[in-house]
Amino acid sequence: MKAIIYRRIDQLQDINKVVDLQVEIWSQDVVSPQPQLVASINHGGLVVGAFSGERLVGFCYGFAGFNDGEAYLVSHMTGILPEYQNRGIGYKLKVQQREWAIDAGYKKIVWTYDPLEIRNGYFNLCKLGAYSKRYIPSYYGEMKDKLNKGLPTDRLLIEWDICTKRVENAILTSGSNNTNNEYQLLLEWDHGDDFPIPLPLEPNFDLNQKGFRVPVPSNIQFIKQHNSDVALSWRYAVRNSLSRALSSGYIIKGVHKEPNIDVHFYIVENTLTEG
Repeated sequence: MKAIIYRRIDQLQDINKVVDLQVEIWSQDVVSPQPQLVASINHGGLVVGAFSGERLVGFCYGFAGFNDGEAYLVSHMTGILPEYQNRGIGYKLKVQQREWAIDAGYKKIVWTYDPLEIRNGYFNLCKLGAYSKRYIPSYYGEMKDKLNKGLPTDRLLIEWDICTKRVENAILTSGSNNTNNEYQLLLEWDHGDDFPIPLPLEPNFDLNQKGFRVPVPSNIQFIKQHNSDVALSWRYAVRNSLSRALSSGYIIKGVHKEPNIDVHFYIVENTLTEG
């Protein structure tokens, strides 16, 4: 098996490979086209590629962003061929993106992801040391690609303060699962016959608590394939729970993974520490 090489992408030949790879992974509907990639690369954007020989097997694309007097990199897309997934390529792409972003003068990288994809949550919050303060309902409207079809496109906005000790520690420890698993639940669930089912949310919670747990199915795609109504109920239940916590000043800062259980837990706390 060929070694995976990581390098910045700025040549047209490789940019075209990024376009083709997007189509292969998602579909034509969600492609960032070549002219947009070229313009972004020349104005503060960054594309990192993972290559097996001359074959592009993964990429990470970000463009320059600015808001409230702060410049940052918007990490818009990360994609890896299915046969190359679960080999640590996505993690290495993000680490390379961070290093090059720091060299370019950035101090923060932001992106969004589906909060029901709890494996991505663990990757973002634990392994990378990022956090989230904002839940965005139906961010992209209706999407019909194979991953998003059938559910409102809710997203969490991830903030990655790439120069902080929190991030350095997360990378050094490979995201050890040291989150608190004793906090009060903001959402109850029943294990059901085939997959977990959310139960009605309690109307009140104690704002004096340091933190809370919010359960999320460990495999939402399996639920979508077998019962779209249950998947939709999870969308709205998690939306309500996380939105309430964030609007009360809490921060999503970790994921607690339980072995041999059909849910994992977001950890929301009222402070963001560097550790």
